[in-house]
Order: sequence, then C-alpha cells, then structure tokens
Amino acid sequence: MGGSSAEREVSLGTGMAIAGALRELGHQALEVDVGTDLPMRLTAGEPDAAFLALHGRMGEDGCVQGLLEVMRIPYTGCGVLASAVTMDKVVTRELLAFHGLPVAEGIVAGSGQEFDAIACRVAEALSYPVMVKPAREGSSIAVTEVTRPSGLREALELVFACDTRALVERYVKGRLLTVGILGSEPRVLPVVEIITREGFYDYKAKYDSRFTEYEVPADISPPLAEAAGSISLAGFNILGCEGISRVDIILEDETGKLVILEVNSIPGMTENSLIPKAAMAAGMSFNDVVAVLLGGARLKV
Repeated sequence: MGGSSAEREVSLGTGMAIAGALRELGHQALEVDVGTDLPMRLTAGEPDAAFLALHGRMGEDGCVQGLLEVMRIPYTGCGVLASAVTMDKVVTRELLAFHGLPVAEGIVAGSGQEFDAIACRVAEALSYPVMVKPAREGSSIAVTEVTRPSGLREALELVFACDTRALVERYVKGRLLTVGILGSEPRVLPVVEIITREGFYDYKAKYDSRFTEYEVPADISPPLAEAAGSISLAGFNILGCEGISRVDIILEDETGKLVILEVNSIPGMTENSLIPKAAMAAGMSFNDVVAVLLGGARLKV
C-alpha cells in the first residue's frame, strides 16, 4: 500500500482496511508502505501472497506486479500487462474501440507538441465542452472540464505537469454509473449510480461524502443494468483483467447510450468504496470481498 503516486493517501486507506479484514479472517498481515526497499522488505517477510492495495503509478501500473513475478510471490488482481494497459487511458480506449465497445470521441496530445496545433486538432474533431485528462493518473487527478477554447491551454498545462500525454474527449452529459467485476470466475456486481451535487466526479467528490451520493443498486431498468454489466464484463475480458476491476460508464442523456470512461484495475477498497457498496447489495460483506480476492492470488507468468 502507499507508494509514491499522487493517490498515496487513498492507497493507505485502502491498505489499512484490507489489513484489518485479513486479520479478522485469521491471516497474519503485514502492512508494507511501498518504497525503493520493497524487494528487501518482501525477502525479509517471506509472504505467502501479496495483497495489492496500491493506486496510481508505480503500483497499479504493472511495476510492482512485475517485481512480484520475478520474486515468485503470488499476488491479487490483474497481471503485468492488464495493469499497465488499464492504467493508460489512451491504450484502454483504443483497445475497447477496436473491439467495438462504446467510448467517447477524442484526440491524444503530447507535451512536446505546439499548443496551436493541439487546439486546431481539438476544434476539428470535437465541440466544446471537452474533458482533458492525463493518460496515466487516477482519482480524477488533473482532470478538467473545459467549456470554451480559452480554457484549453490551462487544462493542458495541468496535465503536462504530471504526464507526457493528454486525452481530450468529447464531454458526455449523462448519469455516471459504475460496475464492479469480482472473482476468479468473474461475477458482475450490481450497478452503482454516482450522483454529484455539483460539477463532475472529481477528486473532491470522490473522497468527501458531502459532495456525492450513491444509489446502490442504480435506479435503472433491468435491461439497461444487464447491458451495463455486459459491456463492463466484455471490457474486463478484452483488457485481460483478473480478480477485480471497476468499469466507469456514462449513460448519455441525449442518446440513452452507454459510454465507457475508464477501467480501474485496483479500485478503492474501504468500507465506503464503490466495490464494497455493490458487493453488499449482492449479499457480500467487506470481509467476503477480501477473502475472494485473496483466494485468487496467483502468479500470472
């Protein structure tokens, strides 16, 4: 847990909650705050398995998974490739689109490109408002809703301060849904609707309950819930995910279509996180979810 990413504090919360559940389940659990001494910590601890509670770069992106493969320590969740792919929003959307799954139209801009050239490409391909996102950050870090061309430069500068590529997507207005996938034989959990009191589902809305409400299960028709689960499971399989993932989707107001926003390979896991909320609606306790994930820990290579 922990690590050095921008999502460090969120990861520490996830890790502490999981460690508590593991102990309640009768396991010996050692919390490891990931740093450059990780190989030595793992060697000294001689773990039977590593339960990954990392978020963001150098943890959720395949780096730690690769180290665990080299050290032959079984671990929970996705393997190296799926972790790296799902961390990269650009690669994720290209793979999903290639397989016919719905994603928002967008362009990719690099930090070395001239701003005027990027602005021209955005104007040609999209209409405002647009969403500007880093390719490889989570928790909506450095994500900006840009309502007019004059705001594009500042949004890109925010992204390029933490990443070398920006994804500029059509703003999809609608209801925000999320679908959890859990287990070695993937089970689709009930759809959750995320209702923000103001703006989009940014970092503040994700981690301050005063700004967000959750409908569990979402108040949508059974056919629509089934469709959301179907495209989420399809995305999970296409990207090679394993153990757990959460797929964020927009139900577009204008068209009634479902649009995939992103796939999270290590979603938050505290009592108040979305996967445990969905699991509870399916009759599973927090400890049940932790037990399922630990039971699927294995080497993937």
